[in-house]
Amino acid sequence: MKIDQAYRYIKRQIIDGIWIPDTAINVNEVSEHLNMSRTPIHKALTKLAEEGFLSIIPQVGVFVKRPEMEEVMERLLVCANLDALMTEHAIKNLTDDELSQMYSILTKMDNLEISEEEYSLLNIEFHRIIYQAAKLPYTFTLANQLWDYLNYVGNPSMLFSSERRKQSQAEHWMIYFSLKERDAKLAKKLMEKHLTRIAESVSEKYQNMGIAQEVVNEV
Repeated sequence: MKIDQAYRYIKRQIIDGIWIPDTAINVNEVSEHLNMSRTPIHKALTKLAEEGFLSIIPQVGVFVKRPEMEEVMERLLVCANLDALMTEHAIKNLTDDELSQMYSILTKMDNLEISEEEYSLLNIEFHRIIYQAAKLPYTFTLANQLWDYLNYVGNPSMLFSSERRKQSQAEHWMIYFSLKERDAKLAKKLMEKHLTRIAESVSEKYQNMGIAQEVVNEV
């Protein structure tokens, strides 16, 4: 329980941008804040390092990891394949009520007046219904970890700008109708394409960051 508490606290600090990349994690401060020993905190840090959020350097310290493009792409491509797998398996389990929920969510997402953050939360809920219907608990856990990583490396304002939101929403509706028609092959293909496009958008962001850094270095 304490490990989970420490894990959630540290992860939230990172995802919310309170601890930015290269920030050193002060284990003593975390221990004091959470009122617990260092042992569960160290175990939580190890887990977060495995998930790509932290770098642990022996005899030096623990730091918020600065995402590297190659690792980002690999994790997001894995996410795309996991989503496709769960979409395929969800076909036979999705109820009419769940399909109605998805329709209601997508209708709300059509509203261009909602913020990127609101759209992002609805987007997560849309995908979560599919995950849960797949009834693949281990895959579901892995996908959730990767989605948290996606939210860390690609914030909503970047992923769901007005132009990208239109494309994203068109893909969501196609996925929905393929699920409604119980076309597993098409639904799987559409979901993989949808997530691959998101991975490419995040990759583009990091490529641009790299170009910008090269310019700075040259100056």
